[in-house]
Amino acid sequence: MTARDDASARPRTAERARRSPAVLRLQATHLQRVVASEAVHVSAGVWLLSRALFAVLTYLGVVLFNDSLHASHPFGRPSFTHQFLAAWNRWDVQWYVDIAQRGYGWKKAAGTSPTAFFPLYPALVHVVGTLTQRSYLTAAMLVSNVAFFLALWYLWRLARWEIGRAVAGRTVLYVTVFPTALFFFAGYTESLFLWLTVASFYHLRRQDWLLAGAFGALASATRVSGVLLVLPLAYEYLRGRNFDLRRLDRGALGVVLVPTGLAAFMAYLALSVGDAMAFTQSQAAWQKIFTPWIWSGFLESLRQILEVQPAASFFEVHNVINVTIGGLFLVLSFVAARRLGASYGLYLAAFWLVTLVSPAMANGYPVPLISLSRYVLALFPVFICLGIVGRRGEFHNAYMVLSTGILALFTIQFLTGGWII
Repeated sequence: MTARDDASARPRTAERARRSPAVLRLQATHLQRVVASEAVHVSAGVWLLSRALFAVLTYLGVVLFNDSLHASHPFGRPSFTHQFLAAWNRWDVQWYVDIAQRGYGWKKAAGTSPTAFFPLYPALVHVVGTLTQRSYLTAAMLVSNVAFFLALWYLWRLARWEIGRAVAGRTVLYVTVFPTALFFFAGYTESLFLWLTVASFYHLRRQDWLLAGAFGALASATRVSGVLLVLPLAYEYLRGRNFDLRRLDRGALGVVLVPTGLAAFMAYLALSVGDAMAFTQSQAAWQKIFTPWIWSGFLESLRQILEVQPAASFFEVHNVINVTIGGLFLVLSFVAARRLGASYGLYLAAFWLVTLVSPAMANGYPVPLISLSRYVLALFPVFICLGIVGRRGEFHNAYMVLSTGILALFTIQFLTGGWII
């Protein structure tokens, strides 16, 4: 380098040095604005109150529903945290914890396989558990609860973008106290999937195509239904170009990104267990079948209620829950699609199609719509629609009282080892 070149380089270096603190200050100011935003305040308030509710229900539920009257306190002081977490180590939580520890190359005695469970959530549990040196169960609940806060934050912003502040506030409140919202607290994928799906929708509505595609890819690595985000993303992207393929640009990569999460899981399964489609075949162990008659699950559930199960029996109640919640959300999906637009309608239609073609009807299984009352937690457009209806005080009061009461009941059922949905 010549002396002249060196002299010209020094001002540029000095300018960069002067600019760096300014950039840092700008970034810090942006972070402060985010933290101080209404979206964070509302979401954090609802999140904190609901986490406190689950903590109280855990303590009271486990103690008061202990088997023996006047038994010793199940929460011994030295092991309070352990016993608290153990109360939430139920059902699918155990699957995710085992996958985080052992991967996918194993099966249970009943023939059920971990390949039915998608990898992003257990992978995050593994990473968090390794970094924090905590148990994988602790890591699972950390991932779920942090993801739920992010889901509420994005959901408030999306509902605010589409409708307004008041509706946004009610939307995050309604999804938080929904009867099956306990799965946002437990070590399930519900929180992570809701966050990634809502974030993808938020960015596609703002035409941030690559970000929308990235979140969609992560969603499709969390659940198979995440791949459905390719439909609204492709629609919004092409609509912005008047459906003229000659006007495609690098934003189209966002659409292509969405299925990569699913594709990566399939490639991993091909290498690890020798079957890229193992995630579909393992569903048979949960009595799932494929049928083009999408109404079959509802009809068989009604038959179970009216003809097969004894009155007020365990399986009758579960079928009533699934038919009631599932039926309401199916009807409200049409309302939400009409109110919010085509991209939301595409997502809702695809969700119902994928869900209803695979009821649990093999071998006379008594609960054909198994887990439907949990799956509908992903239908955030319906919750936005409920937020709109909540302008009526009568509806808001009824929703809050009934939903919170049933949520408490379901939570205690889960904590004491009972099967919910």
